Formats: sequence, structure tokens, C-alpha cells
Amino acid sequence: MHTQHTRTPYASAALIVLLCVMVDVALHRLFSWTFDFDYFDNGLPQSVFVRNGTFPLAAVAGFLLMFGFLAAIFLRVRPSLGKLPLPAGQCFFMPIALIMFFGVLESAFVFPTPLRAEIITGVADALPYLLLGLLLDRFVRPMDGLRQGPAVEIAPWWSMLWVALFYVGGRYVVSYPVLHIASGYIARPAGTLIWTVACGLSMGAFHWLAGSAFPAATPLQKALRVAATLGIFWLMVQLFYALISAVSVADLVIRGAADTVYLAAGIYSLEALFRRSKRIA
Repeated sequence: MHTQHTRTPYASAALIVLLCVMVDVALHRLFSWTFDFDYFDNGLPQSVFVRNGTFPLAAVAGFLLMFGFLAAIFLRVRPSLGKLPLPAGQCFFMPIALIMFFGVLESAFVFPTPLRAEIITGVADALPYLLLGLLLDRFVRPMDGLRQGPAVEIAPWWSMLWVALFYVGGRYVVSYPVLHIASGYIARPAGTLIWTVACGLSMGAFHWLAGSAFPAATPLQKALRVAATLGIFWLMVQLFYALISAVSVADLVIRGAADTVYLAAGIYSLEALFRRSKRIA
């Protein structure tokens, strides 16, 4: 009986993940029909998945990995998300939805692909994450041993700005000029800057609203756990490009890995300074 009870949250979460994947696919179909555009007609060579007709299967598999990964992390930290400014599902998944939206838009400033189509695609990709957070928060309850988490120390609101500063700085100091990742920072400087700042703020918002719930004994542990969560998800977002278009997978991996390092550096420095100031006070 105990075994059946402990499995219930994960079984419910799996069904919710599957539902959100179906909603994601349906939104893409609906928006493509409503706004009369082709996701694959973006001016880039089509990927092998598109050419051989297996893209729908590859896309569903990618969605399942992304939604499933985030749902598992959310269930892990959910008990510590009860005393934050917003309901737990919104604290965790609202920044994720923004990251997904701006992650899609990056293509318009890198290659560039049509901006209108990318905005529509970004909306279709972001909404299911809001739904995922709402459903998980409403219908999935922690197991007996995880009903109440330890008290958490909420990061200050300006931590969002701090983390964004490291992300933007890393992109402009290292990624664009040194690593030479594909970008439009020279050909489309204004759009690339706006996108970079918006994406950095979205990732900083995740640390502000949800990062404090990640258990950690030291600033380094906190930085690694929050940055790893963001980094793995961000890498999945980046690699999804390769399912649609024939782009450099190495470039996508490098940009995702480098961004994770910038986020970890920002979170570590913030946590170290914030905790030190708390101890002094």
C-alpha cells in the first residue's frame, strides 16, 4: 500500500507531462494553420528528420525529455517552494516559459529566420510550460516524506539583474568574439543585444523565484544545482534547432555549455556575497 502511494505523484506527473506534450503539438498545428506559415520554410537547409519524415516522432521525443526533466526537478524542490512570492508552479515555470520563448527567438537574430514565425512558435512553445506548472501544482502532491521542506532563504529581487549581467557579459566577452558561436551581434547588433538581455533576465528570474528552493550547503553547491538545471534545459532548447534545420550541433553544444558556465559564475558570486552579508548582519 505504501509503495502504491509513493508512486502516485510520479504517475500523475507522467500523465500531466504527456498531456502538455499533446497540447504543445496541437498548438503548433493550430498556429501554423491559423497564421498560414510553414515551420520548415525558414530559409535554412532542412534537417534529416524533416527530409525523411521522422520529425514528428523526433519532436515528440524532444518534448517528452524537456517536459519530463523539468517536472522531475519541480517535484524534487516543490516542498520548499511554498513561501515564495507566487504559487509554486508559477515561481518555477513562469521563468521557464520566458526562457523557452526567447530561446526560440534567438534563431531570428542568428541566422536569421523570419521573426513573425519565430514569435508565433515561441508562444506555442511557452504556453504549455505555464500549463505544466499549473497542473503539477494543482494535482500533484509531495510524498509523505517530502510534504514539508526546510525553510528557504529567498534571494533578493535584484539577483535577477546580477545573474543577467553575467550571462550578457559572458556572451559579449567570450561567446561572440572568442568562441565565435553563430550570432548576429555584428550584423544585427540591436536585436541581438535586446535578445541577450531578455534571455539573461529570464534565467535570472528563475534563480530569483525558484533557485532558493534548491537544497545546498554552500554557495558552490547552489550555483551548480541551479545552473545545471537551467543549463540542461537550455541545451535541450538549443539542440531542438537541429531537429528542424541542418545547423552545426557543435555550435549549439558550445553555446549551451558556455551559457551554463556564465550562469553558474553569476549564481555562485551572488550566493557567496548574499550569504556573507547575511552572516555579517
